Amino acid sequence: MMGSDFERAYRGLCKKYKDKRTENKEEEAFRTDLLEAFLLSLGEVEDLGRELFDYCTGLEPIEEPQAEKLADMLDLFHRDYDSSYNRLNLEDWSYLKELVNGFAEEMDMDTLTYVMRQIVEAGLFD
Repeated sequence: MMGSDFERAYRGLCKKYKDKRTENKEEEAFRTDLLEAFLLSLGEVEDLGRELFDYCTGLEPIEEPQAEKLADMLDLFHRDYDSSYNRLNLEDWSYLKELVNGFAEEMDMDTLTYVMRQIVEAGLFD
């Protein structure tokens, strides 16, 4: 499942939890289901996926902009990032640089190389 598939999963979960997410318990269930879909889609180290999910979603209820950022991250880690379409900003790239450096030994080497190449193209080389 890549970014667009994940966005469809997000919309499906929004329908499933429609009108119920105002309750903390239901928002927590929604977040858990979305995290599960994200981790399954990512196919990388679970701890990396959890940190990435937390970075993209924050502590507020998850809305469409956060889901779009998660989808963009999936495209990146599936080596299908398109800078003319995807929406990662300089702060995101900086975060990714630190994240993948921390998980480099555990990551798939082809994915790591691709992500690092995208980070360099975003202007974060040192």
